[in-house]
Amino acid sequence: MIKLSLTIFFLLGFTLCYGQTYNELNKDTTHYKNAPLYILQLPLADPIEATGIIIRPVDIDSINVFKDSVHTKEYGKKAINGLILIKTKKSLKILTLSQLLMTYHITETDLPVFIDSAITYKPGKYYFEPQMVKSAIIAKEKETGMKYVSISTLFPVHRLKSDETYIK
Repeated sequence: MIKLSLTIFFLLGFTLCYGQTYNELNKDTTHYKNAPLYILQLPLADPIEATGIIIRPVDIDSINVFKDSVHTKEYGKKAINGLILIKTKKSLKILTLSQLLMTYHITETDLPVFIDSAITYKPGKYYFEPQMVKSAIIAKEKETGMKYVSISTLFPVHRLKSDETYIK
């Protein structure tokens, strides 16, 4: 169980989990400067490059982390900070952010996107398994009136202290 928990933590690359502290908006939780390249490999499909992948842990066959140039040279400079290859057990229905928003009848595509209260700066590179999405709505920040897209996932996150995140 501990191995699965650590695997899931790497899967999201700290981008979504850390940003859930206090559910604050405008908290920069996605530092892409030194982030590894994520590749989602579905059976019988081309690899998908991603910034974030929200899929059920039971659908993951393996996760491999590569830092050496032998494994990363295929992807060039994009993989200079490493490569995380996620293989699934079976083909999954995966939605892009645009497809997910259309599913929830959200037509305002120029709004900031928050996933589990963490802002995403490269939302076009996120992929979702539909069963992992609890809701997607247009919300309004109380103090400023700023509108944004709020996506809530079923990713299991628990906090024992306000500044620490634990994965179930």
